[in-house]
Amino acid sequence: MTKNEQLKRLTEQFLPAFLAFSIHRIGNFHEAEELAQEITFRAVQAIERGGIRENFDGYLWSIAHNTLKHWRGKITPLSLDDESSSLSNLLYDEQNVEDSAIFTEETATLRLALSRLAKNYRQVLVCFYYEERSIRETAQVLNLSEGMVKFYLRAGKQKLKEAMDMNSIGEKSFRPSKFSIYKNSTGYSLISEYDLFRRKLPCQIAIICRDQAKTIDAISLETGVPAVYIEEELQFLLDADLMISPVKDKYRTNFHILTENAVAQVRAQFEALYEAYLPTVLAEYESVLPKMKASGVFAVDATPTQWAWYFAWNVRAFGMRLEPEDGPYLPAFGTNAYIYAIAAAGSPWACGTTPVQVDGATVCPCDVGVLGAYHRQNELFSVKKAQALVNVARGKLDEADRELYAELIEQGYLVRQSDRLLCNIPIKTAKSRAIFAELNAKLLKTLEPLCAELRKNLTRTVVATLPEHLRDYAQGFSEVWIGFLAGVYFKEALCKKGFLHIPEADDNTPLACWIDLP
Repeated sequence: MTKNEQLKRLTEQFLPAFLAFSIHRIGNFHEAEELAQEITFRAVQAIERGGIRENFDGYLWSIAHNTLKHWRGKITPLSLDDESSSLSNLLYDEQNVEDSAIFTEETATLRLALSRLAKNYRQVLVCFYYEERSIRETAQVLNLSEGMVKFYLRAGKQKLKEAMDMNSIGEKSFRPSKFSIYKNSTGYSLISEYDLFRRKLPCQIAIICRDQAKTIDAISLETGVPAVYIEEELQFLLDADLMISPVKDKYRTNFHILTENAVAQVRAQFEALYEAYLPTVLAEYESVLPKMKASGVFAVDATPTQWAWYFAWNVRAFGMRLEPEDGPYLPAFGTNAYIYAIAAAGSPWACGTTPVQVDGATVCPCDVGVLGAYHRQNELFSVKKAQALVNVARGKLDEADRELYAELIEQGYLVRQSDRLLCNIPIKTAKSRAIFAELNAKLLKTLEPLCAELRKNLTRTVVATLPEHLRDYAQGFSEVWIGFLAGVYFKEALCKKGFLHIPEADDNTPLACWIDLP
């Protein structure tokens, strides 16, 4: 529009509207007339300066609202009641220099509040007020019915008021919880849950939605992250079956999470358990060590550290456990799996094992945090390399595998002694398994009574905190937790007693790997 067209539109359309606006805001007719004249004067000045290049209506209403604030001599609370102007005035980017400070502050507040709204509410408000589309146009653009547009306008303004309350921002916006996730599965997974939760945001979403289904708005407020980014993260987690949407527009974590306080309580119980149990275990080690050495577990002259770690992997750490049934089937993972996590930093004693089946044998590469960065599972993931290792264990060398042997020597799995190529990891056979079967049956008499109360408490905690839709697997989750935490705290207790030793950084001996032979 030209300046003359703008002035004509101001005179014909806005002068009565400015007066009505002033009466509604001031109440006193004479003061309202003065306010309307002041608004008109500022509007004319803006037109004469040629500063109104687009969104003419929004610009004039921004002048009206900012003039009202000057008139009252203070900044008034943001009003979201005037559907025709309040939001468009604050969403509009351009204003005269005189009003910019007030306008910029309120615009920033409103934009932050808008960023917390879920997709439909946010898009409808922006489309209707910021882009100044009609309800019909908004419905067409967003592929909604006009009735739904009206609903989202009404409900969205209420949500916007709530989102503008800075006190509602959650603690996780500035103090995210630590998070560690684990998996017990019956097969190879197509998805890595560790990769999905490598970043803080998906971890916080899972924790926030642990106890009940939450809306995107609620998640956004708690994390302080705009809803548009929450939506994207949620879609990744939904696609991976790690979140579900039990009701429309609400989301719930699809695995079990123990809080930091719960883990601390369980840890204290395990520590008490092992304080009573370890004297018996260490005494039995001295008596069983000669039998282990005679069973041909190591082809090499193993060090005391290697024998201690081998013993720790095979001796019983908890009483009789029920074998957990197959966990929930997760289509995205392509397998049944128990996914479980701790809303706290993970223990460096946590381990991961990925067995590799080759020619009637099983190679078990295992990683433990205290032994350095995880790499054993990746190194032996190759079936060909695992087969080469088993061939050496069986004394069947193949000239074609010379390069693989060299690689396995460099990584510590093989050593050359007296011109012979030997396995540097333990080999479990029927004879060695029989030794531990006898030992563990003996230890069970001491261990079982010590575990009863701990099992009861942990099971009670799992049942109380497991999402409702996973309650059918409560026993399985309890047994998985018992196996995991017993493995963690048992080895940690053995280390504190001086039985297990952490090798020097330059020692690459695989202390957490073995081969199972028939």
